[in-house]
Amino acid sequence: MRRNARERWIFCAVSFALLLCAATYRPAIDGNSPGEISRFLRWEMADRGIGPIQLLAVEDEGADRFAVFQGEKRPDERYLVRFRQNEDGEYEADGHPMWMYGPYPVRGVYSQALDGDGEVCFAVWNESETLAEVRLQVNDAPEADVPIPAPPSLTIWRLQVAGTTEWRLEDRYFDTAGNMLP
Repeated sequence: MRRNARERWIFCAVSFALLLCAATYRPAIDGNSPGEISRFLRWEMADRGIGPIQLLAVEDEGADRFAVFQGEKRPDERYLVRFRQNEDGEYEADGHPMWMYGPYPVRGVYSQALDGDGEVCFAVWNESETLAEVRLQVNDAPEADVPIPAPPSLTIWRLQVAGTTEWRLEDRYFDTAGNMLP
């Protein structure tokens, strides 16, 4: 009888350890394909209450991959996630998805600034037929004119800000005639 009790105890302990591992396991999901990105976003956004995810764009910019998406329950919100390419050529998520500011300054324009490694990335998701250009200035650097393609489009603008951890970004939006949008 003792042997039987000991075997049950070992079975229960091993079963509990396996259940604990299964409950805490988070699979490594890369951003190598739209399917993998969608799985990553479902995992990351599960508790944010935005509902099913719709992937709007996946764009490569240098060694980075950016994805813009929205949730069914909050159709006016857009989110951005960045994937960085590792030494094996695989894309790994660089942080969590971020809410994009917008629609601003006109309906259908969403933006988000990302920083890291002495660089500022400014992402503009465009769904507006009127937006044609964004003028950006970081700190006291010269102003940059960034053309925005017709919608739907994702534009990534990069600027080095070496030597400082603090930066200030000013952005202004213009239509095809050069008029500043409100």
